[in-house]
Amino acid sequence: MQELQFKMYRASRAEVIEMTGAVDALAFTEFAATLMRTMEEVTPCIILECSRVSYIGSAQLKELIGFAHMAQARGGDLKCVGLPQTIQQVANLIAMGDLMEFYDHLAEALQTFQGSPENVTT
Repeated sequence: MQELQFKMYRASRAEVIEMTGAVDALAFTEFAATLMRTMEEVTPCIILECSRVSYIGSAQLKELIGFAHMAQARGGDLKCVGLPQTIQQVANLIAMGDLMEFYDHLAEALQTFQGSPENVTT
């Protein structure tokens, strides 16, 4: 498995995090800290660009769902773009009806943040 790598950039009203590789327990620790910092210091509107993700552990999917809840509580959201269909299906099973939002293209996900406030405070 390829080690997780990620880079961030601002696009419109959201922070985009491009992910490459496998999201396992070890890699997720650093990634989770980055997500939390981004939510608290930059914006709760986050898009995970996952088209180059090869694996996400079920525990990490559950944590991502938790991050989506935190972002929503702060007036934003966490959305995934390009996540392989098999991983989406597992995420929906883990969520037990509390579905995450998945998009095929970044432009679609960005459009959903058009009505979001520029700077959301808690």
